[in-house]
Amino acid sequence: MNLKQVKLGKNVELKHIPFSELAIPCAIYTDSTTQRNNGHQYKQLNVSKNGTSTKSIRKSKKLKRDDLEVLKHSIGRFGLLKPFQIAEIPKPLRFFYGKGKYFIIDGCRRYLAIRELLKLPTEKEERVRTDSLRTHSNHYAIERAETQAQEKFANLSILDYVLIPCLVYPYNTYLQILRHRIEGKKHGVKPSKSDLKLAEKMRQEGVRDLELEDLSQLWETSRNLEEEKGDVEKTLQQIRNRIKGSYTQQISSL
Repeated sequence: MNLKQVKLGKNVELKHIPFSELAIPCAIYTDSTTQRNNGHQYKQLNVSKNGTSTKSIRKSKKLKRDDLEVLKHSIGRFGLLKPFQIAEIPKPLRFFYGKGKYFIIDGCRRYLAIRELLKLPTEKEERVRTDSLRTHSNHYAIERAETQAQEKFANLSILDYVLIPCLVYPYNTYLQILRHRIEGKKHGVKPSKSDLKLAEKMRQEGVRDLELEDLSQLWETSRNLEEEKGDVEKTLQQIRNRIKGSYTQQISSL
């Protein structure tokens, strides 16, 4: 008798996705706008893209600061115990936080914990830094240099160098993503006691997901990127000073 195996469900692919490409629903926010260790603020998570307060969103998810601190400690000690579950965003949505193209179905708590743990800049912080390169000068050379500086900054984000293991679901409508979340009935998963027990055993046996070398490499990459950004800012200032000096010289010779 020839029996055929029947596959239920979608074909899921495991990928390592840059942190910068991930996005979470704006309806998820913390119960404290001030982060204790690195000064990051999450006030922007309290308002959706269309200006609606998350308090008025019916199924908003409130994360307790203490729970987030516990999760940060767990990830810092044991690494990620499970990959995120994500789907590529089929079209631009107005109610997600982050500039990414992948919508996090499961892993929003881990997303916030990792960003705080690794002291990753928020989208707002990166935008403020980039905007500071513009003076809205009417001088063509300065305007062109400022535009080029902004483009270079856009390619020097540390968020692009932090890769997250993700199960990518081939959904092509938001309805499918919503269906997945309803089936799971949650936005994120805490490590269970059995998970932590297993992770502790792995640690005792010398098996770790997050090595000190990984963090060292991350900080080195971060330092190199900051140096490159510093060089961009320095070059831009030299261009401004040179043009300003030339203009001053022309005025004084009149």
